Amino acid sequence: MMKKITQITTIKLALIVLVSFVASCSKEKAELITEANRGGVKLALTEAQFSGDDITTAKASTKASAAQPLTLTQEVQAGPFTVTAELTENTAGGTGLKASSSKKATSKLLSLRGAVTYRVVAYETDGTYIDQAVGDAADSTQVFFGDKLIAGNKYTFVIYSLGSTTTAPPAAPTTNLYTAGTVNFAFTSFAENGGDLMYVIEKDVTILGNNTPTPLTAPLQHLFTRVTLQVDNSDATGTFGTANYKKGGYLSEVPVQAEWVSAFANATVDLSTGATVSSSNVTNVPPVSNLNATGQTFIVNQNQSSTFSIALTIPSGQIKIGHDVNAQAVNFNFSNAGLGLKPGYSYTMKLRFNSDRYVNASNVTRSSSDADARYAVISGHRWDRYNLGVTNVNPASNNPDANPSVQALYGNYYQWGRQLPVANAYSGDGAIAGWNTTPAADGSWNNGTATAPIKAALDPCGTGDRVPSQAEFNRLGNATRHTSIGNWIPFSGNGTGPGLSDFTAAHIMTSKKSSDIKLSFPAAAHRSSTNGAQLIRQSSAIYWLNTAVGGNDRAYQGRGFENGGWDTSNYFKRAGYPVRCIQDK
Repeated sequence: MMKKITQITTIKLALIVLVSFVASCSKEKAELITEANRGGVKLALTEAQFSGDDITTAKASTKASAAQPLTLTQEVQAGPFTVTAELTENTAGGTGLKASSSKKATSKLLSLRGAVTYRVVAYETDGTYIDQAVGDAADSTQVFFGDKLIAGNKYTFVIYSLGSTTTAPPAAPTTNLYTAGTVNFAFTSFAENGGDLMYVIEKDVTILGNNTPTPLTAPLQHLFTRVTLQVDNSDATGTFGTANYKKGGYLSEVPVQAEWVSAFANATVDLSTGATVSSSNVTNVPPVSNLNATGQTFIVNQNQSSTFSIALTIPSGQIKIGHDVNAQAVNFNFSNAGLGLKPGYSYTMKLRFNSDRYVNASNVTRSSSDADARYAVISGHRWDRYNLGVTNVNPASNNPDANPSVQALYGNYYQWGRQLPVANAYSGDGAIAGWNTTPAADGSWNNGTATAPIKAALDPCGTGDRVPSQAEFNRLGNATRHTSIGNWIPFSGNGTGPGLSDFTAAHIMTSKKSSDIKLSFPAAAHRSSTNGAQLIRQSSAIYWLNTAVGGNDRAYQGRGFENGGWDTSNYFKRAGYPVRCIQDK
């Protein structure tokens, strides 16, 4: 009996030991499984260039498109202004100003900019929702879902971002990816930081486990369209009158505010494809403030339409160049069929403001050879095309830009501060009897200041015009390219000789922004300060300005020379020089 009891006890003990051993093994196995499950996923985030690649492509395409980059140009007349908008599809090597002659460059990956927030969502391969989390692209050490994913199993991950460094993108629904996986994006910003929806889906990702995070490396693709808006203040290029000519532009002297028209939408996006399934236009879009040469970038086309149009309005009174202001609103709409703004692409819209032109006395735009085209406007300031005293001011019969110049364009000579001329181009080169050697008082031509001149009673220019200031001549000089025509002699300071007997030389100022607009200044040199004799004609194109040096017998001049040199200087008031008038405003 005792032996039987002992056997039973031994069996029970054996069973206890066996059960304990099995339990211990199970625990160790469970611990091993838990250890193997650790690691989760780790994102090595990059973004693709705006290039139009398929948003579901895991890697940048290596096949270049055969299509040439799109360039669309529109020109609008607004009062005195010609306003040009040039919309260009950007390429990897392009500048945004003109289309590249090469094929579209293959997309390349870019590091995700700064501390951009993103959302990563994990699903079973059949779309069953597992979990989601928010990450920071600046933190490459973040690991997600370490306790939710099983090593060796496959999962699907969706990652999306708004490009914001402050606000996380909205949460994904906790539903099946393929049946109800949509997110509505109601945008509060249309800048890259907050409106740039980027997306990628990675399918069938095998979890590594063993404390090794599984890397997710597919680049985020841009779902919407990027437009950089700026003012182009570059000079004119090419040859006027040919196909390669492009008019230049000025910066406005006052801040410009523009308004987008129906350029933005809120979108509902299918997370399984990245496609917009519905959208609603945003009606209250903030204006673009302080539009200038510094580009401002916007994210548009939230409905992902390949024929999306973009419209921009600049209200009246927003553009000011010199005395010119746009009296009418400027409207642009790039919407021609099939050539709209495409999703996943980047564009640059450059605006050029230019009011350079020829005008009549009423400031009505005219052609250069029209009978009443007496004036040229450069950088918003109207200059007479003729020297004061020219008797025939009809461009149709006395071309102010004649090449070579002619005697009929030389006009009168004036002593500074005097209203009446002391000689003209037909007075001969000898001394003038009764020459006045007493200098005029300092304020004789300017009742204001050097920077804010006011026409004085003795100013010789006609009604509505006056003698220009030093600042006005410098502005004209800086806004133009300088060349010369005709026969010249070397300039030797004040000079003593009469110069050449012809009248062919002139200094030419051509607008940097409009190569068809120019002013010609005949090289009349001057009449002696002591007796009025003609000195070194054909050596210099020197013209009186309205400001005295102050406290002595000198006044300022604007000077032009052979081969394009120009500056301002001063000389004795009692000398005789020509005058070129500017509009008095």
